[in-house]
Amino acid sequence: MRVVVVTEPGDPEVLQTVERPDPAPVAGQAVVRMQAASVNPIDLAARTGWHPPVFEIQDPPYVPGWDLAGEVVAVGEGVEAVAPGDPVVAMIPWHAAGGRYGAYAELVLVEAEWLVTRPAGLDPVAAATVPLNGLTAHQCLAMLAVPAGEELLVTGASGGVGGFAVQLAHAAGVRVTAVAGADDEEWVRGLGADVVLPPDVDLGTVGPFRHVLDAVPLGEPVRAAVAPGGAIVETGGSPALPDGSALTQRMVLVAVDRDALAELLGGLAAGTLRTRVAETLPLAEAAEAHRRSGMRGRRGKTVLVD
Repeated sequence: MRVVVVTEPGDPEVLQTVERPDPAPVAGQAVVRMQAASVNPIDLAARTGWHPPVFEIQDPPYVPGWDLAGEVVAVGEGVEAVAPGDPVVAMIPWHAAGGRYGAYAELVLVEAEWLVTRPAGLDPVAAATVPLNGLTAHQCLAMLAVPAGEELLVTGASGGVGGFAVQLAHAAGVRVTAVAGADDEEWVRGLGADVVLPPDVDLGTVGPFRHVLDAVPLGEPVRAAVAPGGAIVETGGSPALPDGSALTQRMVLVAVDRDALAELLGGLAAGTLRTRVAETLPLAEAAEAHRRSGMRGRRGKTVLVD
């Protein structure tokens, strides 16, 4: 089978397509024929050699890719929730799994407990944009626990995590103020944001907010918008708050949640949740997909297909 591997840390050219033996599942595992694999910023970071220090990632070559949509072709002993022929979606917990699994392959070996059945009629390309970003947004909001009727500030609302967060918060009755990308105000407003701010807004002039989801993350600049005693949840590491700060700072480390993923996919299939795909590229063009995904001003996901 064809697999895209990171040969060494570096620019997109370090992504190379190689031949490897077809994987064989052992107990508790499944093999999925990849139909779509979304390209995420964390994939670009992994390609350059950056990994959160709390995880032990194997040295290259390794296969990147968190988001997978495809069809089951084989299952190992004891797997009953899915069977060959089933359309499925998964978030591969790439960091937590030590980089041993990855979606950039014709045939993807996964732990069966990561898989959920893809709703009938849901396009695999659209489905592949949901797992990592949708679950991150879901878990960020769970950390913040914003009561209905209260206000939430979301940065990076034009992106994958921010866009899902705006929609999920709006559906829960939360009033959302969102910082949108350049010329993306209409899209973000359509996701349910009550107030849409431009990307160059001085956050010290808005709010203050008791609840902030920093999905960019901006780090220190967003703290000017937080009310005393308020909470910030971030999608990446930022400098720690100074001693004695009245704010609460937390960072999400996304985890597999099959029930939440199934609910998110159901919303996408029903049309109550929206996503954006900028383009699709063949698996063999993973390097070009990374190059394009790293460009500023992109709207929507680049998705690898096979």
